Amino acid sequence: MKKLITLFQFLCVSFVFLTVYAQPACEPATLTQVEQQGAGNHIAWTIPLTGEKVTISQCGDYKYPFGDAKFSFGAYHRFTPENLSVIDGAVLTQVVFVPTYNIYTQTGSEHSYILQVYQGGVWGEFGERNPGTLVSSHELNNDNLLFFEENTIILETPVEINGIQELWIGFYCRAFDSIQSKQKAPMGRDDGPRKDGYGNIGWLDNQWYTFYEFSYLNDFNTYIKGIVQTTDGATVNLYFNGDKIKSNIEGSSFYHENPTGEEYCYKVEVNCKEGGVSPFSNEICIPGVGVKENRQAARFTLYPNPANKELRITNYELRDGVIEIYDVFGRKLLSHRHITSSSHQKIDISSLSSGVYFVRLLDEKEYSVQKFVKE
Repeated sequence: MKKLITLFQFLCVSFVFLTVYAQPACEPATLTQVEQQGAGNHIAWTIPLTGEKVTISQCGDYKYPFGDAKFSFGAYHRFTPENLSVIDGAVLTQVVFVPTYNIYTQTGSEHSYILQVYQGGVWGEFGERNPGTLVSSHELNNDNLLFFEENTIILETPVEINGIQELWIGFYCRAFDSIQSKQKAPMGRDDGPRKDGYGNIGWLDNQWYTFYEFSYLNDFNTYIKGIVQTTDGATVNLYFNGDKIKSNIEGSSFYHENPTGEEYCYKVEVNCKEGGVSPFSNEICIPGVGVKENRQAARFTLYPNPANKELRITNYELRDGVIEIYDVFGRKLLSHRHITSSSHQKIDISSLSSGVYFVRLLDEKEYSVQKFVKE
């Protein structure tokens, strides 16, 4: 009997130990967006950054300070989808550059820097060059910088690499009006040769140039590097309304075509490198735009769209029901009872933040959903 009791106690202790100390094979992902696009939904997520750090750059080693700038200008490195394909879904977390000044005309720094990251750029002839959308901007304090040395700056807003868009990394240098007469030499450069249209892009005189175009003596690249944290090639499995619909998805997004139902709920799990899967991510639900069997969608007109303070709903067929407003995370924010004697109703949306929302009209028999933008 004592042996049986001892064995029972051992099993209980072991069970408690395993329950308390067992750890998941890897960390869960975070679902960041579920948004209706066309006839489907775009789902996006972030995966814990457990992989290696990768440096991306279009320059060689730092050699000299450069520039006789008397006015504000920018210096950038450009990366195309071909450059980024191997790090698609990774996150740009740091930028490295060398701040400098002209040691012959200045006793210290008399200009300032703003690190900038753009996505979706286009490079062509003059007038057909655009860095895209500014997705991260970080103003620097010169008192915290080491001049003529590499400075590694952690971005206040990290940027997820989108392998189908261009990425521009660089800095905007503000030259103060009070010292325009001084040559500032504000940037570090390599010793060349130039990577034309990649490592030598500048914003000068309100135009995008290569520094070689600005002066044929400038056969170099500015010294800029990006530090990217990878996800170690992790993939995810996608769940829709509780059912797995796609396995081993690479990257950080997926387009789910033609879903149906009253509500669309998504979550993902990470396929761990060591085997097994992570716990589920958070779940995001949005109102469905498809309909279930034996239900018809009621038509209504929604205007203005985009809207600012007021949304108007008219020509709807539903009666004695509810008007609901949801955000892209599936959270119900506003609810109004129909005015059954009228087919025209105003909704005050002044309390909503700018963004994308859904209006759902429903009663006991039918419903309909439309998307609108709050300015």
